[in-house]
Amino acid sequence: MSMEQNPPLHEPDRESPPMLWEFVKLADYRVPSPARASAALEKWTSLRQLFRRDEVDQRDEQAPVKSEDELRLLSQSRLHDLARPIDWRGAAAALDAALADWLQASNADTAVKFVIGQPHCGHPEILAHWAASHDALRIEAPSSEQILGDDGRWLEAWPATDRLWVLANLEHCYLRHANGLGLVRRLLERAASGALGRGVIACDSWAWAYLQEVWPLPQPGALTLQAFDGQRLSHFLAELMPCPVRDRLRFCNARTGNEVHLELGENNTALSPEVNQLAVYSRGNIGCAWNSWRASLRATPDQGEDGTEQAGETQAGADRGAEIVWVSAVRQEPVLPAEKGEGLAFILHALLLHNGLPATLLPELLPQPEHRIASSVLQLQTQGVIALADGRWQISASAYAVVREFLRRRGFLRDNF
Repeated sequence: MSMEQNPPLHEPDRESPPMLWEFVKLADYRVPSPARASAALEKWTSLRQLFRRDEVDQRDEQAPVKSEDELRLLSQSRLHDLARPIDWRGAAAALDAALADWLQASNADTAVKFVIGQPHCGHPEILAHWAASHDALRIEAPSSEQILGDDGRWLEAWPATDRLWVLANLEHCYLRHANGLGLVRRLLERAASGALGRGVIACDSWAWAYLQEVWPLPQPGALTLQAFDGQRLSHFLAELMPCPVRDRLRFCNARTGNEVHLELGENNTALSPEVNQLAVYSRGNIGCAWNSWRASLRATPDQGEDGTEQAGETQAGADRGAEIVWVSAVRQEPVLPAEKGEGLAFILHALLLHNGLPATLLPELLPQPEHRIASSVLQLQTQGVIALADGRWQISASAYAVVREFLRRRGFLRDNF
C-alpha cells in the first residue's frame, strides 16, 4: 500500500514550532542541562527581585500563596481538558522523516533499522502508527515459553516476503535467564545479515543496554526520540490544550503565585523556570514529564469544574476574568519501601530490563523465594511504584525517576539516557 493511499500520520499545527518531535542518532541525544535550567532560574529570580522585590520577597519568606491544604486534585475530565493524552502520531511522522532516506534507498547497506525508546516514551505506539502508514507487517514477540524453550520455530515462521516489517518490542523477545537468550541472539544475527529482509526493530532503552552486553551489535545508525528540553516541553504542554481552553487559562505557581508560561514569547523571554526544572527532572522523557505535569495541577475548593472562581477570590498572577490553574510546588513521587538487602533492587531492575514482566515470570528470573517476591510486588503496587498494564508489572511513570536513581546509586546496569 502506498503512502498516498493512507491518511497523513500527523496534521501539523501551524502554530507549532519546527522539530517538536525529532528522531536523532543515539550519539546525538542530549539530556536537558541542569546548568541551563539553573541559569534560567537565576535570570527569572533577578527579574522578580527587580520588579517585585518588596511584594514577592516578603511573601516568599512568610507563606506560600496557596498551601497544599488549600488545594484539591482535579477530576479526570478536567485533567483531560488541560493535558490530553499524548498523541504519538506526531512522533511517528518525525520517525518517518528520519527514515525517509533509508526507505527510498533501493539497495540500503543496512537491512534493519533500530529505534530505541525510553520507558513511557511510546515507542510501541509510535511504531504501530508508522507501520500502519506503510502497510508494514507487524511481527509479534515470541511467548515466554518459546523464549525459555529456545523454540526456533518462531524464527522459522518469519514471513518470507519482500514486504516491510516492524518488530515493536525487542525487549519482549528475551529473558534474563540462562535459557532466555538463545532466540534473541539468533534473531539479531539474522537481522544483521539481511536474512530477514527489510524492517524496523524498536527496543526499550534498558533492554538495549543489556543486549549490548550479551550480544554486542554496533548500530551507529540507531535512532531515538530527542529529549524534550524546556523550550520543547513548554510548546508541548501548551499544545495539549485545545485553543479555546488555552486562551482563557493562566497557570500559577502555588508557592510564589508567579505565572508559569507554557508558550514562548519572542526570544524565549517567557520560558518559565518551572518548565525548565520539569524538563531536567524528567531527563527529557516526555512521557514522564507529561505524567508529572498532570499530577501537579490543582484547583481551590471553590473553583468550579471549568476552573472559574467565586467573586472576591484572589487570582495571583492572573488577569481579571482569566481562569486559573494552580501548579503544586510539591513533587509527587512514590516512596520506595524500606527493605534490607538487594531483593527490591533486583525486582525493579528486572522490570526495567524487560519493560515489564508478568508476575508468573518473576520467580523464574530472580534469586528470591516466590512468597518474598509476591510480598514485595504488593508493597510496590500499594505505594504506586509499579502498575499492571497489559498483564505485565511495569515501573510507573511517576516512580521512574526515583527508581532510576535508586538503581544508579547501587551500581546496576542502566540505560544511557
